[in-house]
Amino acid sequence: MTYAIKFKASVTKDLRCLGRQEGQRVLTHIYENLAKNPRLGIPLKGDKNKLWRYRVGDYRVVYSFSDSELWILVVHIAHRKDVYRD
Repeated sequence: MTYAIKFKASVTKDLRCLGRQEGQRVLTHIYENLAKNPRLGIPLKGDKNKLWRYRVGDYRVVYSFSDSELWILVVHIAHRKDVYRD
């Protein structure tokens, strides 16, 4: 069972900032690993408690998902030092 992957509009800009190779690597991990099991990530705490994070090297994918509707919404992708800044 694989989940449908949706991207927030701002993720396009996030991927451009990563560069071609790193962006492709992150997308490959999302489609091959995260789409099969969204619980591979770790839930965030505090005011972002409905979001999860998934690690791909030095980059983090912040997302939410629905088990009942089988979708994953990627909210943000960034380097680990910048990803949690508002």
